[in-house]
Amino acid sequence: MDKEHQRSTPYNYTQIQEQLRARLQPMSDMEEHLIQQMALCRYQLEQIENRLTKTWGQLNKIHEEL
Repeated sequence: MDKEHQRSTPYNYTQIQEQLRARLQPMSDMEEHLIQQMALCRYQLEQIENRLTKTWGQLNKIHEEL
């Protein structure tokens, strides 16, 4: 993974990566790289889900006000 992603991602990403590493136990550099990519994707998906949940709540509030 490039250094930019390592600096810009919060601790939660690191936790996800460590959980995946412990569960999958990579045995090669390629497997380690795949774990990093999986962790980043999972982290990004969680961020998208959080934004969608917030937006859905705002839409429901607006709908109730109408």
